[in-house]
Amino acid sequence: MKTIALTLFAATLGFAQSQPDIATPAKTDKAKTAAPVQKSAAQNKNPAPPQAATPSSEQRAKAQTQTQPIPAGATLVEPNLYRYTDSSGKTWNYRQTPFGVSKWEETSATAPKPSPVTNEPTVVTDLGDSYRFEKKTPFGASTWVRKKSELTDEERALTGDPQASSNANQNRVESKPAGNQ
Repeated sequence: MKTIALTLFAATLGFAQSQPDIATPAKTDKAKTAAPVQKSAAQNKNPAPPQAATPSSEQRAKAQTQTQPIPAGATLVEPNLYRYTDSSGKTWNYRQTPFGVSKWEETSATAPKPSPVTNEPTVVTDLGDSYRFEKKTPFGASTWVRKKSELTDEERALTGDPQASSNANQNRVESKPAGNQ
């Protein structure tokens, strides 16, 4: 069905292009109608002069600001970027773009420094033979349980229990392979 519709549409377009346009007069008719128009304009004693496109002072000022060139005293900061300080002490940046010169005022305000990240305290709960750790993270609360004998160095520091670290060292047996002594 789609194929038939597309074929009919293409045939209609082709047929429309091959037919002469009935609404437009033939070339000879255009020449006949154009000549009397020229004669009547020539016969007119006070023909209206063609209106010159004279922009108003507002339009000229606006066009001048849009196409303002880079000042002569501007210093090159990087390719196509210039910095210029005017007589009033304002610093302006000029960037040469494919569409013209872009101008903006340089702001001297420094961006506020981000505050140092404060680690949320980890809540440690003693469960007897293990500890439960709860820490707030940007993605929600993180909770884990670790046996006292399996604590990492960080977790030992969080518990503040000197026995937990000494017990963990006592239970740990360090062994080396026989060939590497």
